[in-house]
Formats: sequence, structure tokens, C-alpha cells
Amino acid sequence: MALSVGLAFGSLTAASAATVDTVLSLVIDVSGSIDGGEYDLQMKGYEDAFRDSSIQNAITDTDGGNRNGSIAVNLIQFGTSASERLGFFVIDSAQKATDFADAIAGVTRHSSTLTGIGEGIQLASSTITDWLKDNSASRAVIDVSGDGTNNAGIAPSTARDAALAADVDAINAIAIQSASLQDYFDNNVVGGTNSFSLFASDFDDFDSAIKRKLRAEITGTNPIPLPAGAWLLLSGIGGLAALRRRKKA
Repeated sequence: MALSVGLAFGSLTAASAATVDTVLSLVIDVSGSIDGGEYDLQMKGYEDAFRDSSIQNAITDTDGGNRNGSIAVNLIQFGTSASERLGFFVIDSAQKATDFADAIAGVTRHSSTLTGIGEGIQLASSTITDWLKDNSASRAVIDVSGDGTNNAGIAPSTARDAALAADVDAINAIAIQSASLQDYFDNNVVGGTNSFSLFASDFDDFDSAIKRKLRAEITGTNPIPLPAGAWLLLSGIGGLAALRRRKKA
């Protein structure tokens, strides 16, 4: 059912080329460490985000003609392997954002046990490249969420580097439940221009965290303000790659 929904959404945009501000791939951990209740909270977080008026306004904002006021977004789930559950859908109105939220509500869970973060990144990168063959975007972003480190398939750092060498501008991540996992994501997943990671203390906290993350990705901003004096520090020592929100692969 989910795959047919994804194909249906893809067909809506296939008739004519689209130009969007951001092409965004949502890459979601559904490995065995995430139980049914946690899975529901995670997916509901994405669904609620696309129903949120502030997210919808961020998508459709044209900034006085400087933006198109649209994004293209798909949804990938990963465990041992990765699967595109919703194909790319162009959102250029509040109604279409709501339609995409409805589609998320209908997604069935990809059957998985292990955690193949790299598999998710690799599939996201290839779907973005395929979409850009017939369409255009000012920015291409991969949005990863998960609650564990990689233990299956291609290494996340290898997939990250290949994605950034291809068509992807930034890979961002949100670590759920484990602060040490955020460090792992910073070192192995996050990369590219204006990239960042966020932390959700638990799956109940995920809803607000993913809205903050998506809002930043849609607008091309960074949700983590630089501390006072950081710009002087950066200019003085050549741009310190250690600042996690500015990581480059």
C-alpha cells in the first residue's frame, strides 16, 4: 500500500518539470530497537509537522519573489535495508502540505531489524539525483532521524561522503534518546553546507524537535545560533570544523 501511494504521489509531478526551493528526503529509522509505540510517535511527529501552520507558511513563503515557495519531499525508512515509502511530492500550498501529511498517516512500516543508516542515506541520495534529472532545486537536503548507531550495510560516513560529492548539499540528523548518539551522528552522518544535528530526549519530545528541524531545512537556515564571538573565532582560526552545526564531510 505504501509503495503504491508513493508512486501515485510521484506521478502527480511527473507531467511537467518542477522548480523548488528545497528537495528534501526524510530518512527515518524503523529498526528493531524502535517498538510499535515509538514508531507511531516518530511517524506522527512528521505527520504533525506538515499539518503545522508555521511549517506550511515556511514552505510557501516566497520572500518577496526571492523564493519559489515550494519544496519537493519524499520519505524513506531504513532498518537492515532501506525503502522509499513515499515518492517525491511537490508541496506549494497549505493544502498540499496537508495532503502529504495524510499520505504519511497511511504509510506502512518497512520490515527491518538491524540499523542501516548508510543504506538510508545512499537511497535518499539516489532518489534526489533521479528527481533532479527532470526538475530543479536551489538546495538538496537529507533529513535523518534515529535512535541507534549503524550496524548493517554501507558505513554512514561512506554514504554521506558519496552523497555530498553528488547532488546533496547537506545531511542533517536528529538523535533520539541518547546524547552520545548525537556525537556519533556529528562524526558519521552530518555534513555539508549549513548542516547540523539536534537531540530529542525521547520519542515524546520528537514532535517539537522535528518541527524545529524541518523549519530550518525548508528555509535553509541553521536552528542553532552561533555563540557570542564565534564568528571572530571562526575567522581567526580558519573556520573550525569542530562546530557540529557547520560540519563538512
